[in-house]
Amino acid sequence: MKHLFYVILLSFFSWSAHASLQSIQGFDVVTEKEQQLQFPSEKSATIAVFISAKCPCSASHEDVLKNLSAEFKEFSFVGIHSNSDEPADFTKKHFEDSKLPFPVLQDKKNILANKLGALKTPHVFVFNKDGDVIYQGGVTDCHVGPSAKKNYLKDVLEDLRAGKTPRHKEGKALGCYIQREDEE
Repeated sequence: MKHLFYVILLSFFSWSAHASLQSIQGFDVVTEKEQQLQFPSEKSATIAVFISAKCPCSASHEDVLKNLSAEFKEFSFVGIHSNSDEPADFTKKHFEDSKLPFPVLQDKKNILANKLGALKTPHVFVFNKDGDVIYQGGVTDCHVGPSAKKNYLKDVLEDLRAGKTPRHKEGKALGCYIQREDEE
């Protein structure tokens, strides 16, 4: 059954490249305050990355994401936590300790993960100012962020900063599967 579920979700990948959102909202796992990013946005791009408190691949990309958010301050960054098998206190402590410079929102009932077809952590979606997905896939081409040979997200952000069409539309997301609520 689990295998069939992932096959169905994989079929959404080509759809998700054409997906759009009106907003990204949820409670910040650290501050427990509600956060909302609206589209159209004042920022030219919003980077939403599905991340995990227990996945080593996700953790290995945290410094990469910190550096990118510092280098590309003209864009909005938001983390999305969808893993239903990670207790709230464990998740809160992990993201407090990681000190990501952007909010990490809890994706209750996997609403965003399911809508976008996110399967793994880290899995990134770049939205234009209107809320349309313009890139989806891995942050890098490696399970261990600092060891990457290709930095997909950085390439996309450099292109956007230069006013160009992103050279990547999709990239393979590598990491741990997102545990859905209905799979427990």
